[in-house]
This record gives sequence, structure tokens and C-alpha cells, in this order.
Amino acid sequence: MQFARHLSPALRRRLALGACVAALALPAAADPTPAAQVEIDHLLTFVAASQCTFIRNGTEHPAPEARNHLAEKLNFAKRRISTAEDFIRYLATESSLSGEPYKVRCAGKELPAGVWLSTELKRYRAAPH
Repeated sequence: MQFARHLSPALRRRLALGACVAALALPAAADPTPAAQVEIDHLLTFVAASQCTFIRNGTEHPAPEARNHLAEKLNFAKRRISTAEDFIRYLATESSLSGEPYKVRCAGKELPAGVWLSTELKRYRAAPH
């Protein structure tokens, strides 16, 4: 995590421990199927390419940083994520540490990140590939 460089070692350990505890709370599943992985990769690309600001625990983050944060969460919990919906629900909707919902501000409009990503997933599935 890029922002982690600015945190004290003690806070980094607490964040890592919180992420571990949160990942263990996820339902048991398997790695994403190949089709689900394609959808998750699309969502990560969508996040990175957006012109939106991501709000996590009250702090604003640019799109590429948000994408990296979600990819790190996925890397840590991948064995427990089997669908793109799981990715959104368990990793991209709220902070694993605080439980505070992630938000996205696009063109002056703020909405929950989970809603924003679910809408994009529906659009992606409906589009020809």
C-alpha cells in the first residue's frame, strides 16, 4: 500500500492484523473461477481508469490508489472469494478495519462504492465481449 509508507510500524501491524481478522470472517469459498476473475480484473481496471475520488475511512484517495488497495485486499483474501459479487460485497464495499462504507465521488455526486461497482458489473455483463 502506498499510503502505508507514511504510517508508523505499530499502526501498520495493527492494520495488517485487522485485515487478517476481517479476511477470516469471510465465508469459506474457493479461488475465483476464471470467468469471475475476468470480471474482477475488469472492475479493478474500471476503478483505476475512473476520474472518481474514493473515500475510505474519511480520507480521499485517487483512483489508481483505490485500485491498488482493492487489489491488495483481493490478494490477501482471494481464496475466500469465488465471484465478482463476493469481491464487491466482502472487499470493495466497506473498510475491513472500521466497517465504514467506502464511498465514491464522481462528477460531484457521492455514492456507496458497492453500488457503483455493482452497477458497472451489470453493465459489463450486458455488453458484448
